[in-house]
Amino acid sequence: MDFQFSSNENRPLMKPNRKRLTQDQIRLLETSFNSNRKLQVDCKLELARRLGLPPRQVAIWYQNRRAREKIHTIELDHKTIQLELDSVLVENRRLEQEVCMLKHELNKVQQMLSVANPSITLLPSSTSQTNSSSPDNMIYSWENSGVLPLEELYSCPISREGQPEKQGRNDLSVHSLRF
Repeated sequence: MDFQFSSNENRPLMKPNRKRLTQDQIRLLETSFNSNRKLQVDCKLELARRLGLPPRQVAIWYQNRRAREKIHTIELDHKTIQLELDSVLVENRRLEQEVCMLKHELNKVQQMLSVANPSITLLPSSTSQTNSSSPDNMIYSWENSGVLPLEELYSCPISREGQPEKQGRNDLSVHSLRF
């Protein structure tokens, strides 16, 4: 017997030494657990009799086994979520790099346009709905004002004189663009 001493007193408390379950007992408990996660009273008594264990020990084994299963499920869920998070973070970094690259390209194109023709400007029109100067909140108007919309920088053909070429009426029917 193992003796443990109470913190209040110096007399030993009697605690029986617990025996480990044999592989056969564990196998029978696992088989029973796999067929039924919750232990019914009659099943508990039958298992205890077959295993030669007290019914309370069988009930505790079931309780511990359910706890281990729950922990295992939580760990798997955590790993899955962590993998998804890692994937999202990688995609976020890729998109941030792409945005940075596109901003750099946009600046280069704006510089090329300003060098080619200083009269072409990229300015927000006075019909902006918000006071923010963010490109997301600006409306660009260009047909008669000489102001070129940012969306048209790559698709607008430029003449040798540096002016946007006028296209057919159907091609340029939008006078202001919101982005």
